[in-house]
Amino acid sequence: MTTERVQALACTGNLKELPEKFIRPADEQPENTKPLEGVTVPAISLTKSGGDLLVKEIHKACSEWGFFLLKDHGISFGLIKKLYEVGMEFFKQPQEEKEKYANDPSIGKFEGYGTKMTKNLDEKVEWVDYFFHIMSPPSKVDYHIWPKSLHPTSTDFVFGLLAPKVFGVEFLLLDVPLD
Repeated sequence: MTTERVQALACTGNLKELPEKFIRPADEQPENTKPLEGVTVPAISLTKSGGDLLVKEIHKACSEWGFFLLKDHGISFGLIKKLYEVGMEFFKQPQEEKEKYANDPSIGKFEGYGTKMTKNLDEKVEWVDYFFHIMSPPSKVDYHIWPKSLHPTSTDFVFGLLAPKVFGVEFLLLDVPLD
């Protein structure tokens, strides 16, 4: 069975407009595409906050906005840039190569390359391709899920450099001891 992929659909050159099944209902579409004066996304610093205060700041931001900007987290711009490059390296591969790493939720295989084609209540689907893999706990990590065709250091980067930094921030937010 061939799965329809968003990237493949978008890159055919035949797409003149977004297919109807991806267009959100009017009440879910942005009303304003211009920035509003004096309105800023909540920014939470890990250096200024801790404990209950941090939890309260995150709760308020998520309740009022649904998201927040986390700053002073200790993950360098270089590491974030490398993550972007590794992702781009995967998605620039030929479709046939990416399909070798396809997930298959129908048999319980959720890790790998996928397309979010689940319909919402309005019968609309998401415009998203993704690569999902578990990074924690270490006993659940499948180190073979990452494509060997990519730059050899990308696996070392994802599992050796990025994961510990991300989980360090996660543990700090959850107030879990790192040792």
